[in-house]
Amino acid sequence: MIGAAGIDLLSTAAIRDPHTPLRRMREQDEVLWSTRHKCWVLTGHAAVDAAFRDKRLSAARGMAAFRSRLQKRHADLVRNALELLDGWMLFNDPPAHTRLRDPVRRAFSLRVVQALAPRIEQRVGVLLDACDAETDLVSGFAQPLTAGIIGDLLGIDDEARAFVHQWTRDFGQLIYGVSSREDGFATAIARAGDEFRARMAPLIEAQEAAVDGNLIARVKAASQAFDWTPSELLGAVSMLLFAGHDTTSALIASATRVAAGDARVREALRGDEASAASAVEELLRIEGPSKTFVRVAPDAHERGGHHIAAGDTLWLSVLGANRDPNVFAAPDIIDPARDPNPHLGFGGGIHFCLGAALARLEARIALGSLWRRFPDLRIAVADSALRWHPGVVDRSLVALPVQLNRAT
Repeated sequence: MIGAAGIDLLSTAAIRDPHTPLRRMREQDEVLWSTRHKCWVLTGHAAVDAAFRDKRLSAARGMAAFRSRLQKRHADLVRNALELLDGWMLFNDPPAHTRLRDPVRRAFSLRVVQALAPRIEQRVGVLLDACDAETDLVSGFAQPLTAGIIGDLLGIDDEARAFVHQWTRDFGQLIYGVSSREDGFATAIARAGDEFRARMAPLIEAQEAAVDGNLIARVKAASQAFDWTPSELLGAVSMLLFAGHDTTSALIASATRVAAGDARVREALRGDEASAASAVEELLRIEGPSKTFVRVAPDAHERGGHHIAAGDTLWLSVLGANRDPNVFAAPDIIDPARDPNPHLGFGGGIHFCLGAALARLEARIALGSLWRRFPDLRIAVADSALRWHPGVVDRSLVALPVQLNRAT
């Protein structure tokens, strides 16, 4: 058997089941040098949580190096795509991170999110009404739901919204780095950058800055105090559109897969708001859409009894941390009433996900409505036949074929 340090986290087996190899790595050392990936892999809850909050680690360095390499090889082709990253706070450190985050935080308040509940319920109902007895829950429900909601929030019309799914898959190759062929990779992200600029730049430019308008208008108004460039505003909108669609649809699909095999989870999701919310937190812990966050060490330091050299890359494994037995009793068992539940599904520190409240709300309403409407829903294929998108950063199903029987 290959030692824990030699495990390939991008192998077919690890993409299908990342939890087993991550458990092996964590059992050897929660801060482990991967000889296969040439980076440090952090799998313990304490180690990952501390790394999220550690100012010695950079979220910007890794993406900056990647952008530099890509520009050297495909400068003209990918220019528009790379410019979108100017507005992505995820790939920036303070003070740039603060400058990019504050306007979005001010515009994307909890009050704004909570006001979306009736609209989410309405969209969920329409989509469930339209579902066939046999359907793909990813393309037939989760993706159109999240694309519709983030489109409503941003003030994007249905025609412009239609391109969201393919755009997120193309642009995801830049964010997640999932393509094995560099030519196909560059072409896909170039298409994503060009199409987003063509469709969205005129809409954003025409939008009047207003604190009581849609999210684009509110972000535009809040950003004026921070002297954002047009590229930063366009990039911030791309980040909101991508994160608001891709990760939440992945959560809904993965959560449905888990709930289909556990009656207690289904009962909790169909129950009152508190029990459903608790179940969503546990689903985020046990099979959330975020696998890994990447950081770089600008300077040498000690971590977990190891010497981290300047320039070393660190993979912060959220999936590993969320099943750490030092924090979670029976970590591989789903407990919809788990309390406390300090999972790291939304990251941590200054990069904690600004869209967490919206993701929680959408998941609670969508999953509760789904299981009330279709209490006998079952997955139409064997679990081993389900395909997952490859990559180290995200965990999302390609499709989830289900059979639906309406409640009588």
